[in-house]
Amino acid sequence: MQQFHQPRFIRKTCCQRLIERCQTWWRKANGNERQNPRRILSRTARQSCRKRGLLRAADLLLWGFMLKRIFVIFPVLFTAGFAVGVSAAQIQFDFSRDAVDKPPPGFLSLVTGRGEPAQWKVVNEQVPPILAPLEPNAPANTTQRAVLSVQSFNLGGDHFPVLLYTNEIFTDFTLTTRFKISGGIVEPSAGVVFRAQDQSNYYVIRASAEGNLLWYRVVGGQSYAGLGIGVKTPMARDVWRELRIECAGSQIRCYLDGRLAIPPAKAGAPTNGLAINDTTFSRGKVGFWTKADSKCYFVDARVQYTPHVPYVQTVIANILKQYPRLLGLTVYAVNNPGLPVVIGSMDERALGAAGTKTEADVIERGSVYYLKKDKTVEITMPLRDRNGEIVAALAVKIKTFRGETQATAVAHATIIKKAFELQIATMEDLKS
Repeated sequence: MQQFHQPRFIRKTCCQRLIERCQTWWRKANGNERQNPRRILSRTARQSCRKRGLLRAADLLLWGFMLKRIFVIFPVLFTAGFAVGVSAAQIQFDFSRDAVDKPPPGFLSLVTGRGEPAQWKVVNEQVPPILAPLEPNAPANTTQRAVLSVQSFNLGGDHFPVLLYTNEIFTDFTLTTRFKISGGIVEPSAGVVFRAQDQSNYYVIRASAEGNLLWYRVVGGQSYAGLGIGVKTPMARDVWRELRIECAGSQIRCYLDGRLAIPPAKAGAPTNGLAINDTTFSRGKVGFWTKADSKCYFVDARVQYTPHVPYVQTVIANILKQYPRLLGLTVYAVNNPGLPVVIGSMDERALGAAGTKTEADVIERGSVYYLKKDKTVEITMPLRDRNGEIVAALAVKIKTFRGETQATAVAHATIIKKAFELQIATMEDLKS
């Protein structure tokens, strides 16, 4: 009996000693007391562990403590590298791919104020390289490139043509573009709008040939230029300049030709943390802006951003974690008069697709539809907010089984529906 129990007793003692030694080393390591992890175990304990095959486990456990310390010291490095690699995206506006004398696809021409929208189109123009020549007396080396141009013949001072990019909503981003002001009578200007809700609500940063750069917001079509932030700077005509806008949360920074311009910094003062703080708009579209009859050009425009994931897609992902065997999950809502559209789906390619009268009837009257196919069944039922109001239609597709009745399938889909409703409070949650 002793020979049978003794090895178990020794093994238990060695494991306890190993853990205690590792904890001691960990406390000393946190106190900046260096100690070789292999010398933590006494020679007797190491020999005992070697006899019982525990030495490899001891080393693995010790190195596990060491790796844990590394990850505790450097969590920011690992997190930042992972976030940038996964979430960063970029859109490059390459006008050379678009037809000449026509507006670029994906954009919508609008106007703030009075008058008709301007004619934005792609044209060929001489453009210098981004990098300046190394020699100051080197000849100008320009090439003909496809650029975005605009000129309106409206001389009204309250006429502001806007060209919005409609294929993406941006929250945090860095937008860079080169621009050139070539002509115009009424304060020739060129600029960029961002976090735009429509043609009447947005931020704008614009450069004027009268010698200033200005940021301000437009709310309800009303310009708050008088409450904006700007700087005086020479802005010659027919000269290409670079504008860069950074948005992170409520903070906004603008750079002109690589130097921070807005908000203006005091001479010799640090610029770290210097930014405009405004919470009027948290996300929106980006686009180009001009004033009255200004003639201007844009090229080399790009946006680096963190893609916005609609909240309804996040909810769907959470539901799939709970119920991984679901074959389909689609959310329909009425955004405009007419049939509902897909605002959330397991298949992102279906987003924006039109619904049918079935989903419209579910949203309008709270009906429940049951559709059985070969080996699957699809139940479409109303989604309700916390007040019990119908805000959308949810289509649940599941695999059927022998003997399953309509009532059983609806009961299973109702469980999914209830889990979905727990994560939404109002219709605004579905639209965010």
